[in-house]
Amino acid sequence: MKWLSYVLGGVLLVSQAALADNKRVLMLISSYGTEANPELSYDLEELAQSYLVLHDNGVKLDIASPKGGAVLVKNNKDALGYIQRFKSLATAQLANTLATADTDIKQYDGVFIVGGSGAMLDLPSHQATQRLLTSAVNKDKVITAVCHGPAAIADIKLADGSYFVAGKQVNGFTNSEEHAFSAEHLALFPFLLQDRLTENGAQFVHNAPMLPYVAVDGNLITAQNPGSVAKAAEAMVLALGLPVRARQPFSDEQTMSLISQARQNGPVVIDLALQQPEHNIDINYLALYGFYAYRLADAADKARELAIMHTISKHFSHPEFDAQLVLQSLEQGLTAQAKAVYQQFVQRYPEHKYVAELKTQLAL
Repeated sequence: MKWLSYVLGGVLLVSQAALADNKRVLMLISSYGTEANPELSYDLEELAQSYLVLHDNGVKLDIASPKGGAVLVKNNKDALGYIQRFKSLATAQLANTLATADTDIKQYDGVFIVGGSGAMLDLPSHQATQRLLTSAVNKDKVITAVCHGPAAIADIKLADGSYFVAGKQVNGFTNSEEHAFSAEHLALFPFLLQDRLTENGAQFVHNAPMLPYVAVDGNLITAQNPGSVAKAAEAMVLALGLPVRARQPFSDEQTMSLISQARQNGPVVIDLALQQPEHNIDINYLALYGFYAYRLADAADKARELAIMHTISKHFSHPEFDAQLVLQSLEQGLTAQAKAVYQQFVQRYPEHKYVAELKTQLAL
C-alpha cells in the first residue's frame, strides 16, 4: 500500500499546485503619496506582508494603483527581513503598477485592497478604480480590504441601488484608532471609515483598538489594522479554495496576538513569552500598545490595560511611558504602585523634568 499512498500523495500535491497556479489576485494600492507627503501613501508593511503570504501560497499577483506607473516606495523599514524579501520580488511591479483604468478584472479571482492613509484619499473617489471594484463585486470576486482599505468599497452600489456593504459584517480602522493615530490627517479624509461603513448599512464589527480582527462575510474579507493583515491574506487563500501553508508569524503580528492573549488570560503570558530566548516579540510594539491602550480603553477595561502596561514596564522603559504609568496608576487608586514606579523613574531619569511634576502629583 506504500506505493498507493505515494502515488495518491503525488497526485494531491500536483493538483494543489495546479490549483494555485490558476489563482491570480490583483493587489490594489493608493498612488496618492509622493516624496513631499510620504505619510499619505499606501502602507508598505501591509502590502509586503499580504503579498508574501499570498505569494507563498502559490497565488499569482499583480499590483495596480489609480494612476498606474511608479509609486512611492519607502525605505525606512528596509532593515526588516521580510521587507527586503518583498522588495526583491516586487520592486519591478512597484516601478510600473497597472493603472486601474487599463485593468480587466475578469483576469483575476480576487482583489486585495491595501490600507494606509492614501487609501482614504484616492481609492474611494477615483472613477476608474470604483468601476473596477464595482465590476469585481458584480462578478462575485473575492475581495479583501485591510485597515483603511475598506474605504475603497464603502460606497459601491449593487445593480438594485443598495450598498454592497449593507447587511454584511465589515471591519476596518476604527474611529478610536483614527483619532489616536491619524489625527493630523483627519481634516483631509472625506469621511471616517467606521462612520461611512455604518451609514451605508454595514454591521461594523471590531476588536479593541490596535488588536487584530478579521471579519469574513461570504467573499468579503475585511481586517481592522496592520496586525490583522497577514491573517486576512490567509483568509483570502482559503476563500480562493487553497490550503494555507504553515509559516512563521511576522513579529508585529505575533506581538499583537500575545497582547490579545494577555487581555484574556492575564499579563503573565507576556513575561512567559519574553523569557523564551528565541521569542519573536517586538518590544517596541508592546510598548506602543501599552502607551495608548489605557487612554483608548472604556472605563471597564482600564484596569486590565493598566495591568498589561505595568507588565510591559518590566521589559521596557522610556520617560514618557513610565510617567504615564505613574499617572494612570494614581488615577486607578493604586497609590503604592504609582509611588514604586516613581522611585524607579527617579533612579533612571534623575534630571528629567517629569521628576518634579510627578512628585507634585503624588503629593510627596
